[in-house]
Amino acid sequence: MPVQPPRFRPPGWTPPVPWASSKGKSRQQRGYGGVHDAMRKQVLIEEPWCRECIRTGVTPPRRTVIADHVRNKAEGGSDDRCNYQGLCDKHSKAKTAREAARSRKRNRP
Repeated sequence: MPVQPPRFRPPGWTPPVPWASSKGKSRQQRGYGGVHDAMRKQVLIEEPWCRECIRTGVTPPRRTVIADHVRNKAEGGSDDRCNYQGLCDKHSKAKTAREAARSRKRNRP
């Protein structure tokens, strides 16, 4: 019966360290409870057009669908109104991807 050969590990090799995950936590446990819901409603009313579309000159600007934290909560952002901005889906996904890449870079050795 064949036996799998041992895997090569160079001297000093250590297994990769997983980054912090919010997997398995409810939205309340992640800090998105009633306060966030009320703030989201307020942001969508006050900022009907995507802030990033307006800043970059997209015409016509897209509708706001996301109440986004300017400085995300994982990096110490607060739930104050001044830390929220209205974003369209496209700009929200792009910002989330940048934040995720920054987080992976920060949490990896």
